[in-house]
Amino acid sequence: MTPRIKIFVIALAAAMLFGWGVNIFQKNLENYFTSQISQPLQGLSFVKIPPPKPKLELRAKAAISVKIDNEGKEKVLFKEDDEQLLPIASLTKLMTALIVLENENYDLKNTWITISKNAANQMNVPNYGNLNPGEKFNVEQLLDLMLVYSSNDAAWALAENFAPVVEQSSLRGFVKKMNQKAEELGLENTYFVNPTGLDPENFYYHPPTRIYFNYSTARDLLELTRYILKNQPLIFEIALKKGPYPVKNGFSDLILPENQTAIGWKTGYTDEAGGCALLVLRGGDEDVINVILGTESQEARIREMQKLINLLNS
Repeated sequence: MTPRIKIFVIALAAAMLFGWGVNIFQKNLENYFTSQISQPLQGLSFVKIPPPKPKLELRAKAAISVKIDNEGKEKVLFKEDDEQLLPIASLTKLMTALIVLENENYDLKNTWITISKNAANQMNVPNYGNLNPGEKFNVEQLLDLMLVYSSNDAAWALAENFAPVVEQSSLRGFVKKMNQKAEELGLENTYFVNPTGLDPENFYYHPPTRIYFNYSTARDLLELTRYILKNQPLIFEIALKKGPYPVKNGFSDLILPENQTAIGWKTGYTDEAGGCALLVLRGGDEDVINVILGTESQEARIREMQKLINLLNS
């Protein structure tokens, strides 16, 4: 056999052997997959993909929930129409308290205020804090009534005793100071017409927005809250006090996570504003600020706030 023929025979044998091997491999692979498919489904292994979290549906006109670490960095947990201008009802009283505490004319224990007829005639609150003409309270007592029980009488009395500004009445001077503070803090979408948050009987139009209520946004109120926490935390310490009378649809109706402590709270309600609520929680070295505006009722503000709280467990 010539060398050329030997090479041909060897190559032919190798090709046949390789083809046989490929066929065997292919057949074995087919048999494996066939056996896997023929197994009962319960015997197969599947990778479980968690379902997407349902979108939070909040029944409010506006809301924001922000987590803030100890360096001041924000993480938005939820927001909805947080720049919308809305009436804020008694959340107004946070700014009222801020002006009182940052003004040297008010000594908490030694400044005594006599309740005027105008102060006593403010709309009554349902639980406690309805005052009578001629009664006397010091500033600390009035702050308690205003922040714990949302007393409109107390808020009016505190504002009436503000020092006159540019020959205006004390009350107008106080409201002017509220707006100056809002401007100083960069709250561009916030404006006040009174110290209580009540819907004015006579519509007051403020150009160019043409809104006559005390108004703000969820975002502006978050920034106001951050300022209070840093500079006047006493406001929230008072607001979280447990007074002698229970407050319906208030803080005690909320269920907090085990690792969270409330360090700030305020509610509000008027027919125009609906239910409003502001809550600050602290867990470890992080704070969470929740603001809700425009729920359908006082009960609803608690129900919707609880939804934001529950985000921390999800």
